[in-house]
Amino acid sequence: MNNPDTLINPILSQWLEFARQLSLPDLEAFARANIPANLPLPATYLNSLDNDYKTIALRACILVFIASNKRMIPRQYQLEASNATAHGLDCTIDSGTGSGKTLCQIILNLLYPNTTSITISPLKRLQILQAAEFERWGIKVACINEDTPSDRELWDCIRDGFYQHLIVQPEQLKIYQGHLPRLARLLHNQRFLKTIARVHVDEAHNHYLAGLPQHGLPPFRPAWGALDEFRLRLPKGTPFQALSGTLPPHIKLAIHNHLNFDPTRAVSLKLSSNRPNIVYATHRIVGSLKDFRNADFLISIPYKPVIKSLIFHDNTEQCAGLSDYLDERLPLDLRKTGIVRHYHSGMSKEYLTQVFEDFCKPNGGLDVSDVEAVVDYGLPQKMSTSQQRGGRGGRRGQLAVYLVMAEPWAFTAALDSVVPDGTDPDRPICGRLTKTTPKAARAGLAMILYVRSEVCLRTMISQYLADRSTEALSISFGWCCDRPHPERPEIQFDKRTFFPGRFIYEEEDGAIYAGDVGEPDRVHLNPPVARKRKPRGVSNRKTEQRAPLQSLIRTWLSKAHSIDPLRAVRPASFILDAKGINKLSTVHPDRIKTVGDVAAALGETEEWMMEWGAQIIEIITNYDTDIHVQSTERPAPAKRGKVQETNIEYEPRAKRAKITAVLTEANPNVRRSTRKTAKSK
Repeated sequence: MNNPDTLINPILSQWLEFARQLSLPDLEAFARANIPANLPLPATYLNSLDNDYKTIALRACILVFIASNKRMIPRQYQLEASNATAHGLDCTIDSGTGSGKTLCQIILNLLYPNTTSITISPLKRLQILQAAEFERWGIKVACINEDTPSDRELWDCIRDGFYQHLIVQPEQLKIYQGHLPRLARLLHNQRFLKTIARVHVDEAHNHYLAGLPQHGLPPFRPAWGALDEFRLRLPKGTPFQALSGTLPPHIKLAIHNHLNFDPTRAVSLKLSSNRPNIVYATHRIVGSLKDFRNADFLISIPYKPVIKSLIFHDNTEQCAGLSDYLDERLPLDLRKTGIVRHYHSGMSKEYLTQVFEDFCKPNGGLDVSDVEAVVDYGLPQKMSTSQQRGGRGGRRGQLAVYLVMAEPWAFTAALDSVVPDGTDPDRPICGRLTKTTPKAARAGLAMILYVRSEVCLRTMISQYLADRSTEALSISFGWCCDRPHPERPEIQFDKRTFFPGRFIYEEEDGAIYAGDVGEPDRVHLNPPVARKRKPRGVSNRKTEQRAPLQSLIRTWLSKAHSIDPLRAVRPASFILDAKGINKLSTVHPDRIKTVGDVAAALGETEEWMMEWGAQIIEIITNYDTDIHVQSTERPAPAKRGKVQETNIEYEPRAKRAKITAVLTEANPNVRRSTRKTAKSK
């Protein structure tokens, strides 16, 4: 057997077709003659099968061996999954990130090249990565999402089964935003339906987490919850394959029930979800997430080479703010060079594509499979989310750290309101949720217990995922997590030795240090400051003057952002957010006369002041000038003669009431209760 240069080499295609025609005895002879000893077949599994199942499994081994240029043989669970789907059985594949779930989908295309598979995929970027992987194996693939062009030739090819694999976002399968997508219309076409042989639900946990109501909140991607309706449109008996690396029992049960898996015929494959190369750690945030000194450990001063890291945030403003902060910690010649980049869905498609491609480059950029640290900057709501994020690190099997940074409330929140229901470990500690429930109350019980845990974090994860395998607690690099292990103290991880910079810690008296107790060179960042009595000074701007000024600033902000060359990568709030507008409208005019005063009021940098300060101070100055002119043009109220205190009891009651009412109208800052009293007299 000759070794072709590429996976789509014509010679390779001939060999694949040759293997598809072989009988079981011929397959066995081919395997003995061609597959080397360093790629052993799962002989025990193969010998346990009847001829029908063994033929499919052995053919799958040979097809993968050929298509991978003699580099790979499927694992047993991949053969089990392929055999189940080939025989029309629903299948759940619960295995950790990086365990080879994609090959379960590829094998079926290699076995049956004249049929079409559909994979339900959650993200456009993931669709692109999946398509590239399928194409590498010589599989014809098309991605379908809201950006797919309405090209007649393309859709004719989709209808006629030209593409062996369709990677689809769930919103394309039913009415979305008031119209019926083109793929959803094709589901009424029998010619198209006959080409569909199987459906893979990738990242299947999204079916539960995004598609079904959660503790009082509606689903935020209802299309995921409508896959049961999609199944009803397909030919009877079309098998579904649900794949995920995060399927704790409550999520797996919900998927089975909602997708109508027949428990008497469905196959459930469970591998260990443990990532032995990942080390787990937690850290308590000092103050709030807005104090970006909490991330000083990522970039050191003096500078040491950074490690390849992904940092997850709660919101886009925080993401952009930390990106700027960390970039400022770099040496001057390294700033603005792309070492630190932020990335979120609100940015332009061009920017997101460029950042992602730069991130993936092995020369100078970051290889996605080469991430050394994943950091959750703020407590994730659910353990399932946490595990998905943590799995982004160490994809090539190298040492990686997953660090959860939790706000102070996570360590003090009361757990009295937690619903006593053991079926959902991610249930929020407040009970039922509403749209306005704050983050601290939304937190799931599992994550609260995780960061508070005094026992092994890997054990906590294995219990959450119901991973009882012998590999559930295994480790690859000598460390497990940062919790004490009395029986094996050497496997306790010290996160301070892994990251280039220093973590910050807060003492009971409020003092903040770079470095923990016991570090001889810890640095005192700020001494505890005694509360000082607020000095008497100029009062704030009058209340009735604030709203008009806020309106003027918002109008300016909208215009300034519309012409900002960087508007594609920074939202208007990056220039000035709502809190900043409120602050500027509150400060007394006597305390905001220069661009420096504007920057000081907002706590902004000199760079920001140079770019925006002059425009803002001009708005405020012009506004105050207009107010002054209006006040000088208004006729002065007539002065009232001084009333002698000794005679006030003899003043007619009606006259006293009238004077009180006039004073109330002239002084809008008087309390509401005074006005009511005056008018009622």
